[in-house]
Amino acid sequence: MSRTILLAEIMHETNTFNRIATTRREFETRYWLEGDGVRQGLRDTNTEICGFLDAADQRGWTIVHPLAASASPSGPMTAEDWAQVVELIVAPLRRQSFDAVVLVLHGSMVTETTLDAEGDLLAKVRSLADPHTVIATTLDLHANVSPAMVTNADIIMAYRTYPHIDQYDRAQHMTQLLDRVFADRLEPRIGCARRPMMDAANHGQTAEGQPMLELLAQAERIEQDPRVLCASIQIGFPWADVPDQGPSVLVTGLDEEHCTAKAEELMEAVWQSRHQTQLAFPSPDDAVARAMVGKPGDAPLVLADFADNPAGGAYGDSPNLLRHMLDTGLENAAFATIADPKTVAAAEAAAEGAEIAVELGGRGAPDITPPLAARAKVLRLGDGNYICAGPMWRGVAFSMGPSAVLEIAGIEVIVSSVPTAVMDLNVFRSMGIEPTCKTTLAIKSRNHFKAAYAPIARETMLVDAGGIASMRLAELEYRHIRRPVWPLDNIDG
Repeated sequence: MSRTILLAEIMHETNTFNRIATTRREFETRYWLEGDGVRQGLRDTNTEICGFLDAADQRGWTIVHPLAASASPSGPMTAEDWAQVVELIVAPLRRQSFDAVVLVLHGSMVTETTLDAEGDLLAKVRSLADPHTVIATTLDLHANVSPAMVTNADIIMAYRTYPHIDQYDRAQHMTQLLDRVFADRLEPRIGCARRPMMDAANHGQTAEGQPMLELLAQAERIEQDPRVLCASIQIGFPWADVPDQGPSVLVTGLDEEHCTAKAEELMEAVWQSRHQTQLAFPSPDDAVARAMVGKPGDAPLVLADFADNPAGGAYGDSPNLLRHMLDTGLENAAFATIADPKTVAAAEAAAEGAEIAVELGGRGAPDITPPLAARAKVLRLGDGNYICAGPMWRGVAFSMGPSAVLEIAGIEVIVSSVPTAVMDLNVFRSMGIEPTCKTTLAIKSRNHFKAAYAPIARETMLVDAGGIASMRLAELEYRHIRRPVWPLDNIDG
């Protein structure tokens, strides 16, 4: 039977401690696609939109796709641009009926006007949709789930990988659930459980030996219950100061009471995983000492400057780790990226081959990540555009904005105009640096980089060099989260 589906995406993970507002322009550095541009722009990519469209085509469904927009994590979105997003997504509901509305969301989005953007959007969709319309959403594994999200959705499903490499697969699985709901005329219900905690299961990492794997295995066992459609674990996003911050478990099925009981069982296991969550990390001195052991010809040591990770909503402009690398005379090293459009403009004005004085980075939070004064040679200039080789975001075109490669005391540094989390090898290759030939690579990332970089590295190491995405959560000024909460408060358990 033919079905008509409204499919839309708004994907943003908001760090509320980031003082720079997010606008449509920030989405356009990744993608902001409307109408026919959605299918054209995301064809053959490892994304949920592509997964849904491919599955829908196989089933002969009619898809209306008004918007697909994704931005790097950053500060709250402006009220004006958020209003535009909502109107683009809900406008088709005023014109026609749909069998289902499928929303691709992050689950941790904040705007200038709401601490619960996705909950508000789902409530708006629910108010305009026909009573029979199934409302389904996919979420990032690091979603902060609110009561409004649960109340206004029929099915919620999160990723099961971190690094997130299963977006396409999760979308395909969601279409299978919709098939079952349509065929059996089911009325899904969602059970939710949570505990007073800000993080769990080592932030949801799914590498071998990580606690998240057993939690996911338990979720899969719950899904064998004929009364259950899906069981979903959301680890939460601790750098969002919102009331519903933190891990949650959602079980979607045929009976809300039964689903809630199953969610509580799984959530208790999540709660017990909290002490397996890494809260303390090596310092820049420790990291550089490790790097100095490397010899010419070694595979690269990858140092992840995670406290200033733009994928955690940080500014991406801290030179703190780079400063330590320079102080020790590290050789055959490269760094990506320092976000500093002023320095890029100075490099462009000077041209390739010139030597310039720079005050590099440190503009977002100069009190903890001050600028770096240095002399630099302009090696290369570029537009900063690249297509992800994957596996994460495979096939998706990203942009760092106009960019420059500066050589500072022998270290090659990619300076971008746009804060850039380094998840793909093509960040380096697009600017003329072959990452496999470096003894040390320093990058702005936390865990996503491992999908592409772990296979080429002799070792990977997370480094806390300061920033607004540090796990030193007690140093952040929370006003809206619920207290008491682990690990800020002493909670027995």
